Amino acid sequence: MTDSGAQGQPAPELYPQYCFHLSPTINKWCHLRAADIAALSSHPGFQGQDLYFHLNHPIKWVRICGIVVAIDVYGDSSSRKGQIQVITIDDSSGHTIECVIPLPPPPANSAPTVPPPGQQQPASPLPIIDSEIDIGHTLDIKGSLRTFREQRQVKVEKIVHLKTTEQEVAFWERVVQLRQEVLDRPWRLEEKVVRRLRREAMGVDERDAKREREKEERRRERKRRRRLEEERMRLDEEGRARGEGDGAGQEKRQEKERKAAFASEHVAKTQAQVVIPTRTKRNVTGLERKVVSRAPIPPRPKEPTGLERKTKSVSSDRVVPVTGKYTALGL
Repeated sequence: MTDSGAQGQPAPELYPQYCFHLSPTINKWCHLRAADIAALSSHPGFQGQDLYFHLNHPIKWVRICGIVVAIDVYGDSSSRKGQIQVITIDDSSGHTIECVIPLPPPPANSAPTVPPPGQQQPASPLPIIDSEIDIGHTLDIKGSLRTFREQRQVKVEKIVHLKTTEQEVAFWERVVQLRQEVLDRPWRLEEKVVRRLRREAMGVDERDAKREREKEERRRERKRRRRLEEERMRLDEEGRARGEGDGAGQEKRQEKERKAAFASEHVAKTQAQVVIPTRTKRNVTGLERKVVSRAPIPPRPKEPTGLERKTKSVSSDRVVPVTGKYTALGL
């Protein structure tokens, strides 16, 4: 398949998948004709993803409009398990396209039958269909693209019947608008945007891997702790099963050990707090001052200097008896 772009021009750059979320077509219902769908290209790097390109626009979801020209049913008609309905749409673009509709399973009260070998079961929920489909009906179909036997098909998601010609004309206007505004112009991204998206994609991958490693480590740690807790509980149960005597003796031993540990700790603290004074010995250097004992010096007598203070003599009046014996008094 080749693109519908101008011939002779170089093919536009095909961006990596981590840039597709910025595309104007990747998550949109693209209004296309059957001929446009047949002209979409596929690339080897996106095989198995049901992803197709117009120029470099990635397209996955389409919306088509046309008349039903054929209806075929495939699968086990007795049980309708895995049965599909294929309707062929002609939109006057020069091509027709097949649309695949999985049929609902039979009612629960019907008799069960064994499906034929290799019959595929519908893997997705049933599409939304507004009414019964018949040849000649004009349908508006939404679905995803896929390839079956080298032919493009639409896997139907929703079907609406168009009642008037105005609805069909409005659909073709949307087709022309999408082609003129989006599809005929190559999708361009700035180089710095591509580099940023590349870094983000690589960073997300690394963060996801790191997060998974951390989650695995936490899971292993929880499992290890759970195993240790179960082992401890098992040992406790075995100890209790030995009898109350053994348990009482073990408790007494533990109590003695606690008391002994407390006593030793108290003694250590007390010894650390007691300060024993010690007599320090002085070193003899020979330069110490020597004290010589001498006899006391007697006081020297005072010699008169003539400057001493003179004291007045006090007369004493004595009564002399008159006896006539004056010689007795020294007179």
